[in-house]
Amino acid sequence: MENIIDITQARINMYGFLSRLFIEEIDPFTLQKIKENEDLLELFPNTKQWDKFKEKDIMKLIEEDLNVDYTTLFILNVYPYESVFVNDEGHINPTITNPTLVFYREHGYAIDLNKTRALSPDHIGVELEFMMNLIQDELNAIAREDEEKANEYRKIQKKFLEEHLANWGLPYLLAIKDIAETPFYYDVADATLEFLMSDLEYLNEKLESQVS
Repeated sequence: MENIIDITQARINMYGFLSRLFIEEIDPFTLQKIKENEDLLELFPNTKQWDKFKEKDIMKLIEEDLNVDYTTLFILNVYPYESVFVNDEGHINPTITNPTLVFYREHGYAIDLNKTRALSPDHIGVELEFMMNLIQDELNAIAREDEEKANEYRKIQKKFLEEHLANWGLPYLLAIKDIAETPFYYDVADATLEFLMSDLEYLNEKLESQVS
């Protein structure tokens, strides 16, 4: 029981952390936390070797390098919205017909876009947060020793990854890696890519073990 609780909490933490990195520019507190935490630094192998990251004042690094790259990537070039990637028109779809929003509603998740900088509910940061909430529901079920309910939440997570986040997110993240100008955002994209693939594999194995 303790092991599955630890694994599930670690998944919650990871989705929450990645969501924060995409939803808005990095802040000094979070960047300092990354610099000082060896476990977090493991997610940023190229950033660790980056001279500016090691030597430059944090505020200057953010203002002169990281914020510029964030704007270039997420605001000017590769829009972080599922609708842009899956629709032929390439437009953001903020309407109630957005399939991602429909999925949220079907599973009891409400989003107030006024509290985020996202223009649409299918922003990658919002989708990562949705996964975090689903896993929190799973953890609550585990704590109640309700394995059947926990399994239901795992199935929803798997479905969401396959139909939404991992489906469009993988080519999106590859595009980010291709044009990122700083090692930091290259590492953010690479870490997210690797985590989504490994988490989907984890869910498949977990659900298969419940059947056998």
